[in-house]
Amino acid sequence: MFGIGLPEMLLIMALALIVIGPDKLPDLARSMAKGLLDLKKTAESLKSSLAEESKVLQEIRPELEEAAKSLKNDLLDSQERPADSVASPADPAAMAAAAYEELLKETAGRGTQQQAENDAPPPEGPAEAGPGPTDMPAAQVRDTRGAPPESGPQQ
Repeated sequence: MFGIGLPEMLLIMALALIVIGPDKLPDLARSMAKGLLDLKKTAESLKSSLAEESKVLQEIRPELEEAAKSLKNDLLDSQERPADSVASPADPAAMAAAAYEELLKETAGRGTQQQAENDAPPPEGPAEAGPGPTDMPAAQVRDTRGAPPESGPQQ
């Protein structure tokens, strides 16, 4: 046991007898034996609880393997399919990109119309009853392209 032979054991026992003394040595031996028994009981209970848990895992293992195989097949099938020129509705990133491009096209057209109206000279006739786009304060004028308005104070 641990590479300790009979001569080494006799030496350890003699040292223990000298250091601890003959009065306390039996009490020490009893407490060490009790500690070892408690340790063995704990190890056995741990083994039994692990065995019970492994039974539960063995019961659901086929289901887990089947789910892993179907996931693997789905991933491999998606890689083998050729990429469509039009994004599929199941691809949210492609749908978001298409919506963003469409929004850019719409707002680019509005922005050039508003800029052309703002750059046009004011009419020489009487002013209309309501405020025009250049008559409004800069805080009320919104630019759909995200840039600050060209007329009025900068905020």
